[in-house]
Amino acid sequence: CLASSADALTLASSSGSWSNVVLDNRITVNPPGSNTVEFLTVGNESQVRWGNPLLFGDKSGLGFTGVTSQSFDVDETFEIGTLRHFNQSVTQPFATKADLGINLNFSTPSVSQTFNFTFNINETINQPPPACPVGNPPCADIVTLPNAFPSETFNIDGVNYTLELLGFLDSTTGEPVEQFVSPENGIPNSATLVAKITTPPPSEKVPEPTAMVGLGLLGLYIMGRRNQKQKLQ
Repeated sequence: CLASSADALTLASSSGSWSNVVLDNRITVNPPGSNTVEFLTVGNESQVRWGNPLLFGDKSGLGFTGVTSQSFDVDETFEIGTLRHFNQSVTQPFATKADLGINLNFSTPSVSQTFNFTFNINETINQPPPACPVGNPPCADIVTLPNAFPSETFNIDGVNYTLELLGFLDSTTGEPVEQFVSPENGIPNSATLVAKITTPPPSEKVPEPTAMVGLGLLGLYIMGRRNQKQKLQ
């Protein structure tokens, strides 16, 4: 009975917060303080920025914008938010990792929890091949979910469910992929993050009331048979 309470879900809203940015160890000769990591909120988007801008450009960075109300079922893919990558012309240090805490606020059932995921960032040098063979097109930056598809659990009515971050929605195939390729063009590149919620293993589910009644009747039947055997003996 408890397990079936999460079959239909309504996500009221989602939001994100960046933290734990890891910079590479390459030496920079730029003025001290110019490579400071910045955490910003621009409208509904949570941003993190890094690097030393060339000329009058901006820093590179990532942004996350949450979604509004949507309904879906367990095991059904749903949108969790939009990730934007700001691929700017910057000098070191580059970011190599960043954590994103995604808060999911459910109205059905009434649950609110933050799930933490780490993104790997491959910010390539802005030089043509063969100096920069990474990416397609070459020199494109790549944002990746490490360890395939990370997942986290949360509790509904005493039952643990799993949230799986499936990846970035491929605009061509419509399927989730684990890498987000961001071309070097100065325009923020965006990708939709998708996830799903899965049911717990059968051992964690609470039996249905009808099943419990059936087990009780079976027990009474067995006890009655035992009593009849004892009388016959």
